[in-house]
Amino acid sequence: MPDARKELLLDGQYSREEFVTISQGLVPQSPADKWFIYLEGEWLYFHRSASGSCIFQLQIAPNDDGYVADFLLVNQDPRQYRSLSDEYDVALVSYLVDAVLLGRFAPFPQPEHFAKDDHAKHQQHVMGLDLSGGLSLRLVNGNR
Repeated sequence: MPDARKELLLDGQYSREEFVTISQGLVPQSPADKWFIYLEGEWLYFHRSASGSCIFQLQIAPNDDGYVADFLLVNQDPRQYRSLSDEYDVALVSYLVDAVLLGRFAPFPQPEHFAKDDHAKHQQHVMGLDLSGGLSLRLVNGNR
């Protein structure tokens, strides 16, 4: 994490079972995988896999009820990461933990100022997912 960073206070909680899963992290399996996530001590590190740049550090510390995530460091070096907003950074880290590490359904956070046509491109850039195919659902008349 470079010296140019921002500190954000959070209010997050994880159970002991969730922490065990989170602590396994994520090792990229192919060049398309955009994140390398690992736990070291009380810090969960989020690196871009291609550049190796540390983008986020989330502190997860034990407490009486499980684990608390109350402190996030965000890379502010514009050569490594361009933060869209504090809210977006928190939403992205939440998505990475919930959807990627814990395997929960969570919608990918989209910046409000992006046009809808740019949402898939943004998600592919951030997550490395090919969204050109995939499942498309729609509501039809005559539902049971």
